[in-house]
Amino acid sequence: MAQQRAICLYLTGYGQQTGLFVPRLNAAGHEIAVSAFYGVQGGILQWGDIRLYPQIAHPYGNDVIQAHANDWFEGQRGLILTLLDVWVLDSRALTRSDVACWTPVDHDPVPPNVLESLQLSQAVPIAMSRHGERMLRDGGLDPLYVPHGVDTNVYTPVEKADAKQALGFSPDMFVVGMVAANKGAPSRKGFTQALQAFKEFQAKHDDARLYLHTEPLGMFAGVNLPAMIQSLGIPGETVMFPDQYRTLVGFSQQHMRTVFSAMDVLLNPAGGEGFGVPILEAQACGTPVIVTDWTAMTEVGAVGWHVSGERFWTDQRSWWMFPSVEAIRWALGEAHSHAHRLGGKAVEHASQYDADLVTREFWLPALEEIGRRTGLAEEAKAAA
Repeated sequence: MAQQRAICLYLTGYGQQTGLFVPRLNAAGHEIAVSAFYGVQGGILQWGDIRLYPQIAHPYGNDVIQAHANDWFEGQRGLILTLLDVWVLDSRALTRSDVACWTPVDHDPVPPNVLESLQLSQAVPIAMSRHGERMLRDGGLDPLYVPHGVDTNVYTPVEKADAKQALGFSPDMFVVGMVAANKGAPSRKGFTQALQAFKEFQAKHDDARLYLHTEPLGMFAGVNLPAMIQSLGIPGETVMFPDQYRTLVGFSQQHMRTVFSAMDVLLNPAGGEGFGVPILEAQACGTPVIVTDWTAMTEVGAVGWHVSGERFWTDQRSWWMFPSVEAIRWALGEAHSHAHRLGGKAVEHASQYDADLVTREFWLPALEEIGRRTGLAEEAKAAA
């Protein structure tokens, strides 16, 4: 395929995926600019040789993405590639361009507004999980599949005793970790169920500690976690939060490697996930996971324990599932006995999502197919 220019639109939650794949695709010959509608304001910036376009007014860039694209494409055809929930986009406006949407599906079945947005925009849908691929196909679309990835040169196991001590835990402590945004009440990430289960688990295992890598007070319309911890009677010394300044402005990947390695098990009892990057990163660091047996978590969290519960109807007119407290407590008990045996399997599973492999085996073929479907490939060849 003749190389094509693309402008990539991403949400902050997917910023690390942008950081993984934009440089790799740029190095493969695809000229890419990024429309960063959160975190970049006031003017155009350069990230190495990659142009970063800013947010103007609309929170998801609907007021300016077409103008950014026109500026980058310089009168030629090009591809707008989005990475966010498609239902927040101005789908009708996107029909003026060639568009592909790398989109999460964190419900079962796919919510009607996701299907409607993709149909109205006439975008090429790209599923980031096999679950999403099935849901979109069941909805009558013809999606491509490109999973999220992890840099397996960065996310590798650290000696567990050293990692625990670096975070302030004794090597003999059993560390349960959560890495999740504290947004929404109730939380999609399942903090309520997780804390109740940890209380029961810790009462029988006094070596248990809970590391909550999140903002604790619910300042982003989330849950006041210290208040919940106190209400449940969980001993305060058994729960740790990270430095909050760093939580808000960001930790290095090297620090997060230590965080994931310090955990004996990652707990991710979410109601639904479009992918679940921390689930993958934990396994890359040799840490097994406890995940809800729902949406993308089943496939991404392959090494560890899957827990079920009750389905929950959302305002997206589809279903999440929150695992039962008893199921999480059971899984924590199993992890206490067996997690130490699963590190190798976890690393092996994560290796299939290595960013270089995903670029080579999924992204480059997907861009070829997008070029074929949109006619961009034929036009680029004619112009060459």
